[in-house]
Amino acid sequence: MINARQVNVLRPDTGGNYTTLKDYLERRKIIAMPFVEAQEIAVAGVNYVLVDSTTHLIGGTLTVLNASPPVTAITNGGIAAAELVGAVGTAAITSHTDDLGNVLNLVMIRDGSTHEEVKTADDRTVFGLVQCANGVAEGANVGASASENTQISFVYIAADGTLTLTAVTDTIEFNVNKLYMEAHVPTIYLEGANRDTVIVEPQVHEPLSRVLTVTAAFAANEVITLSTGAGAGTGTSTPTGDTVVLDTSAALFNANNLVRVRLNGVQLIRNVEAVWDSTLTMHVNIAMDIGDVLEVEVPIKYS
Repeated sequence: MINARQVNVLRPDTGGNYTTLKDYLERRKIIAMPFVEAQEIAVAGVNYVLVDSTTHLIGGTLTVLNASPPVTAITNGGIAAAELVGAVGTAAITSHTDDLGNVLNLVMIRDGSTHEEVKTADDRTVFGLVQCANGVAEGANVGASASENTQISFVYIAADGTLTLTAVTDTIEFNVNKLYMEAHVPTIYLEGANRDTVIVEPQVHEPLSRVLTVTAAFAANEVITLSTGAGAGTGTSTPTGDTVVLDTSAALFNANNLVRVRLNGVQLIRNVEAVWDSTLTMHVNIAMDIGDVLEVEVPIKYS
């Protein structure tokens, strides 16, 4: 019988990545596993959590990622974990990617009760980075309770595409990514896994709206306190509706297309007609008379 080492696969394609059939059968895939209902962790306002084989039912072995792309990660069925620069116990954005730039140790997390995504205050999805202690051997077992060698750091993807640490307060479920060589890939599996489709679509909220009905005229550009309706000069108004908080800077306010400012139903242009002064104050460049109605609408998630 011809040995897999002896089967040359480059003859029809000299530019391929695999010289022999053996090389092809040893190519590595990282496959996302499904969520496990019993795989839960209570997290209380921290940006990482230790995981272990005893408490969190995350038994098995580790395949250690220590480069991008990783070369020595070869353990079939091993949980993909990026090697930290030190011990577990400190949150980090340590991660490693494949040849295409995909982060191999990035996993989904979800609320353990509702199965909804976990979100930051400004509505960004929170993910986990599975990581192991520095020096953990390839193929080592996930540590037991009190001997943890594995952690999950919580991150979101910032506007500039960077992984950014964030704190979580929730009882979460998580999935893991496992490595398989081609010859060891299950004979049938769902490509891409089902971790995205099983997240319950969260409830859509109506925006928050503050309505100010003018009771004493405002001068153009007079700063208004949204909570009280009072102007910095002689203007006054009666506030109704929701308590609203604006973005934390003028730049964010101007760029946020979910913010609406209307005067008598006509939408004003941010940074031209409607101008940010602070998270609680703003002004318009138009004088307002008694009976005019100013409405400020913001997305509910950051208020």
